Amino acid sequence: MAAGRPRYVLDTCSMTALRRVYPQDVFPGVWDKVSQLADDGVLISVEDIYEELRVQDDEVLQWAKEHSAIFVPLDDRIQLKVREILHSHIGLLDHRRRQSSADPFLIALAIVRSCTVVTEEKPSGAGQRPKIPNVCRDYGVKCITLLDMLRAEKLRLAL
Repeated sequence: MAAGRPRYVLDTCSMTALRRVYPQDVFPGVWDKVSQLADDGVLISVEDIYEELRVQDDEVLQWAKEHSAIFVPLDDRIQLKVREILHSHIGLLDHRRRQSSADPFLIALAIVRSCTVVTEEKPSGAGQRPKIPNVCRDYGVKCITLLDMLRAEKLRLAL
Protein backbone atom coordinates (compact mmCIF):
# COMPACT_ATOMS: atom_id res chain seq x y z
CA MET A 1 0.00 0.00 0.00
CA ALA A 2 1.29 3.47 -0.87
CA ALA A 3 1.74 6.06 1.86
CA GLY A 4 -1.34 8.13 1.02
CA ARG A 5 -3.36 9.71 3.81
CA PRO A 6 -6.54 7.71 4.45
CA ARG A 7 -9.71 9.63 3.60
CA TYR A 8 -12.36 6.91 3.73
CA VAL A 9 -13.24 4.08 6.13
CA LEU A 10 -15.27 1.43 4.32
CA ASP A 11 -18.15 -0.50 5.94
CA THR A 12 -19.11 -4.11 5.17
CA CYS A 13 -22.37 -3.12 3.49
CA SER A 14 -20.55 -0.81 1.09
CA MET A 15 -18.15 -3.61 0.18
CA THR A 16 -21.03 -5.97 -0.49
CA ALA A 17 -22.72 -3.20 -2.52
CA LEU A 18 -19.80 -3.56 -4.91
CA ARG A 19 -21.00 -7.07 -5.72
CA ARG A 20 -24.71 -6.29 -5.63
CA VAL A 21 -24.89 -2.87 -7.32
CA TYR A 22 -21.67 -2.84 -9.36
CA PRO A 23 -21.01 -6.45 -10.44
CA GLN A 24 -17.40 -6.83 -11.49
CA ASP A 25 -18.25 -8.34 -14.87
CA VAL A 26 -20.41 -5.31 -15.77
CA PHE A 27 -18.59 -2.48 -13.94
CA PRO A 28 -14.89 -3.41 -13.83
CA GLY A 29 -13.99 0.29 -13.72
CA VAL A 30 -15.70 0.69 -10.34
CA TRP A 31 -13.71 -2.23 -8.91
CA ASP A 32 -10.52 -0.82 -10.44
CA LYS A 33 -11.19 2.58 -8.83
CA VAL A 34 -11.88 1.08 -5.40
CA SER A 35 -8.75 -1.08 -5.74
CA GLN A 36 -6.69 1.98 -6.69
CA LEU A 37 -7.98 3.89 -3.65
CA ALA A 38 -7.03 0.94 -1.46
CA ASP A 39 -3.59 0.59 -3.06
CA ASP A 40 -2.97 4.33 -2.66
CA GLY A 41 -3.78 4.21 1.06
CA VAL A 42 -6.84 6.45 0.65
CA LEU A 43 -9.31 3.72 1.58
CA ILE A 44 -9.04 1.77 4.85
CA SER A 45 -11.22 -0.32 7.13
CA VAL A 46 -10.90 -2.23 10.39
CA GLU A 47 -9.93 -5.86 10.79
CA ASP A 48 -13.39 -6.63 12.20
CA ILE A 49 -14.85 -5.79 8.77
CA TYR A 50 -12.57 -8.39 7.21
CA GLU A 51 -13.94 -10.93 9.70
CA GLU A 52 -17.51 -10.01 8.71
CA LEU A 53 -16.63 -10.52 5.03
CA ARG A 54 -15.27 -14.01 5.73
CA VAL A 55 -18.85 -15.22 6.25
CA GLN A 56 -19.37 -15.04 2.49
CA ASP A 57 -16.99 -16.72 0.11
CA ASP A 58 -17.42 -14.48 -2.91
CA GLU A 59 -15.61 -11.88 -5.02
CA VAL A 60 -15.80 -9.34 -2.20
CA LEU A 61 -13.88 -11.66 0.11
CA GLN A 62 -11.39 -12.34 -2.69
CA TRP A 63 -10.96 -8.59 -3.17
CA ALA A 64 -10.48 -8.16 0.60
CA LYS A 65 -7.81 -10.87 0.62
CA GLU A 66 -5.99 -9.14 -2.25
CA HIS A 67 -6.15 -5.81 -0.39
CA SER A 68 -5.67 -7.07 3.15
CA ALA A 69 -3.33 -4.17 3.96
CA ILE A 70 -6.32 -1.82 4.24
CA PHE A 71 -7.62 -3.62 7.33
CA VAL A 72 -6.27 -1.70 10.33
CA PRO A 73 -5.63 -3.56 13.60
CA LEU A 74 -7.44 -2.28 16.68
CA ASP A 75 -4.86 -0.26 18.59
CA ASP A 76 -5.33 1.37 21.99
CA ARG A 77 -6.57 4.69 20.58
CA ILE A 78 -9.28 2.95 18.56
CA GLN A 79 -10.35 0.78 21.49
CA LEU A 80 -10.57 3.77 23.85
CA LYS A 81 -12.73 5.60 21.32
CA VAL A 82 -14.93 2.50 20.94
CA ARG A 83 -15.55 2.52 24.70
CA GLU A 84 -16.55 6.17 24.53
CA ILE A 85 -18.88 5.52 21.56
CA LEU A 86 -20.55 2.56 23.25
CA HIS A 87 -20.99 4.56 26.45
CA SER A 88 -22.67 7.46 24.62
CA HIS A 89 -24.64 5.25 22.18
CA ILE A 90 -25.69 2.27 24.25
CA GLY A 91 -28.02 0.80 21.61
CA LEU A 92 -25.43 0.78 18.81
CA LEU A 93 -24.72 -2.91 19.34
CA ASP A 94 -27.63 -5.27 18.94
CA HIS A 95 -26.92 -7.93 21.55
CA ARG A 96 -29.65 -10.17 20.12
CA ARG A 97 -27.64 -10.70 16.94
CA ARG A 98 -25.31 -13.67 17.09
CA GLN A 99 -22.71 -12.09 14.85
CA SER A 100 -20.15 -9.47 15.72
CA SER A 101 -20.72 -5.84 14.84
CA ALA A 102 -17.82 -3.81 13.56
CA ASP A 103 -19.83 -0.57 13.65
CA PRO A 104 -18.25 1.05 16.73
CA PHE A 105 -14.76 0.06 15.54
CA LEU A 106 -15.42 1.50 12.09
CA ILE A 107 -16.62 4.81 13.57
CA ALA A 108 -13.74 4.91 16.06
CA LEU A 109 -11.20 4.43 13.26
CA ALA A 110 -12.81 7.27 11.30
CA ILE A 111 -12.59 9.54 14.34
CA VAL A 112 -8.99 8.60 15.19
CA ARG A 113 -7.79 8.96 11.56
CA SER A 114 -10.05 11.93 10.65
CA CYS A 115 -11.75 10.04 7.81
CA THR A 116 -15.16 9.91 6.19
CA VAL A 117 -17.25 6.78 6.83
CA VAL A 118 -18.56 5.03 3.71
CA THR A 119 -21.70 3.01 4.46
CA GLU A 120 -25.01 2.17 2.85
CA GLU A 121 -26.85 2.43 6.19
CA LYS A 122 -29.54 5.07 6.56
CA PRO A 123 -30.01 7.00 9.82
CA SER A 124 -32.54 5.57 12.25
CA GLY A 125 -35.46 7.57 13.56
CA ALA A 126 -35.98 8.92 17.04
CA GLY A 127 -36.44 6.20 19.63
CA GLN A 128 -34.84 3.53 17.45
CA ARG A 129 -31.48 1.83 17.86
CA PRO A 130 -28.82 4.23 16.51
CA LYS A 131 -27.18 3.41 13.19
CA ILE A 132 -23.75 4.38 11.87
CA PRO A 133 -24.96 7.70 10.34
CA ASN A 134 -26.56 8.74 13.66
CA VAL A 135 -23.36 8.14 15.61
CA CYS A 136 -21.22 9.78 12.92
CA ARG A 137 -23.44 12.87 13.04
CA ASP A 138 -23.11 13.04 16.84
CA TYR A 139 -19.31 12.86 16.57
CA GLY A 140 -19.03 15.27 13.64
CA VAL A 141 -17.83 12.56 11.25
CA LYS A 142 -18.86 12.82 7.61
CA CYS A 143 -20.83 9.77 6.44
CA ILE A 144 -21.45 9.01 2.75
CA THR A 145 -22.46 6.14 0.48
CA LEU A 146 -20.25 4.19 -1.89
CA LEU A 147 -21.75 6.11 -4.81
CA ASP A 148 -20.98 9.42 -3.07
CA MET A 149 -17.37 8.28 -2.62
CA LEU A 150 -17.09 7.30 -6.29
CA ARG A 151 -18.46 10.71 -7.26
CA ALA A 152 -16.07 12.51 -4.89
CA GLU A 153 -13.19 10.57 -6.43
CA LYS A 154 -14.45 11.57 -9.90
CA LEU A 155 -15.04 8.10 -11.29
CA ARG A 156 -16.34 8.38 -14.82
CA LEU A 157 -17.10 5.26 -16.82
CA ALA A 158 -17.11 5.47 -20.58
CA LEU A 159 -19.59 3.26 -22.38
